[in-house]
Amino acid sequence: MIRRDREGRIVESRRTLDTRIHGELLLGDGWEAVAHAELKRLALQVGIYHQQLKDCPGYYETGRAIEALEAACDTLAAQE
Repeated sequence: MIRRDREGRIVESRRTLDTRIHGELLLGDGWEAVAHAELKRLALQVGIYHQQLKDCPGYYETGRAIEALEAACDTLAAQE
């Protein structure tokens, strides 16, 4: 959130960071489908940051992370 004074100058800037972490337990039959869905979700989430980092440090690395997550998804899909 950005707060400005009457002249339009930034007075205060606040950001929130979601620090919650969760993971699915891969138990029983069909764990591959759960893992596949979670890895796809992670790839989408990293993709959001990847687009925002264009021309910034970390852009190349987030692109590689997306490729690695997609490769893991492809491997799991081949197992099903």
